[in-house]
Amino acid sequence: MITAYTDGGARGNPGPAGYGVHILDADGNTLAELVGPLGHATNNVAEYSGLIAALQWACDHGHTRMRVRMDSELVIKQMRGEYKVKHAGLQALHADATRLVARLDRVTLEHVRSEQNKVADGLSNQAMDMVEGKPPGAGEGAAATARARRAGPTCHRDSTPAASRARGQGRASGGPPIRLRPRLS
Repeated sequence: MITAYTDGGARGNPGPAGYGVHILDADGNTLAELVGPLGHATNNVAEYSGLIAALQWACDHGHTRMRVRMDSELVIKQMRGEYKVKHAGLQALHADATRLVARLDRVTLEHVRSEQNKVADGLSNQAMDMVEGKPPGAGEGAAATARARRAGPTCHRDSTPAASRARGQGRASGGPPIRLRPRLS
């Protein structure tokens, strides 16, 4: 089973927003890191966008079982049906995530503390830095990711259909998500 740590954020809420996803194999090796700048959006839109990106990555790469760990209790409880999704802007994202979950054999959603989600947090901050026009490595996201792990990956664009759909929903601006290549040891 693969594990995806996801995080999303917005500076100002709403404000410059983005998500980060850190995907690991069963042995704890990095499979992928995703960075998605979203433009101007809310924190909850960013959290859902990170979840969708992780689920889509699993589907695109032939994985059928996935554990998702995130610090958004709201998204987890809405996905489990414990909370209703009342906000119209989140209903479409919830529906997208639900459709992706249905394509997988097993998805486990787990709430974790922010301290256990540092790499994804750093990646989401990189996405927000990109929205704010900061050069790669110059913003707080790069510093946070570097603190969470020692070596940094290089970027290339994620042009999967899900990434394209996620960019188009509820976002005023922002470029395509970035997929970071995993470190090779």
